[in-house]
Amino acid sequence: MRETISSERYITILEQFVSTQLPLEDRPRIEWFMQDGARPRRTEKVFRFLDEHFGNRVIALDYPKFTGTGMDWPPYSPDLSPRDNFLWGALKDTIYGNHPSKLDEL
Repeated sequence: MRETISSERYITILEQFVSTQLPLEDRPRIEWFMQDGARPRRTEKVFRFLDEHFGNRVIALDYPKFTGTGMDWPPYSPDLSPRDNFLWGALKDTIYGNHPSKLDEL
């Protein structure tokens, strides 16, 4: 049965994820946790959990308002994932590399 995600369910998912990670002090300083701005992910309970497990290394909508640390999700940013940015660019280069002018040329 499919269920709607709530902040409590989201914290359960985060707990499972965190259990596979190194302690914060043993992680590289370049590692950040990113989450989008969906409502169940922007509650005080979720932000407290993220602050406890990721400290100031969180990029999330409204996170700095609750914790005073971390980074706010950049405005108008659909995705920050380098893999997605690479894939999109590579696909565009492949498809439009020869500057097709007709549908058959795609």
